[in-house]
Amino acid sequence: MLSYIDSNIFLYAVLYDDERAARCRNVLSEIVDGKLDAVTSVLTWDEFTHVVEKVLDRPSGLIQGERFLHFPRLLFQPCTTDVLIRAQQVRASTSLGARDSVHAASALIARAGTLVSEDRDFDEIPDLNRRSAG
Repeated sequence: MLSYIDSNIFLYAVLYDDERAARCRNVLSEIVDGKLDAVTSVLTWDEFTHVVEKVLDRPSGLIQGERFLHFPRLLFQPCTTDVLIRAQQVRASTSLGARDSVHAASALIARAGTLVSEDRDFDEIPDLNRRSAG
């Protein structure tokens, strides 16, 4: 079954060194090892590199952005007009912000059975089964 990976999984794995970060790194290892079929939005690159650059520095953002683009076995859901239309519907029916609505819509359109995220706001989406990294 395909799982959608939210941007915060990548962010915790790179930026922090605590138990939650270790669980996020474990999820990413499962993808690399072929134990977890995974997809994320192309939008994730934007969020990921922006936050890494903001928290660390521009060179780190560039390095991590390049690594992200070549992440083994990770599929990318394009941000199409259909995704945006679905995101608008999600946003209108929940309290999610625009970016999280795009993530939810991307997961739904990719037919991901699970959305892996530390963000409980995704629990509002009845057609998505959110699970945390651990």
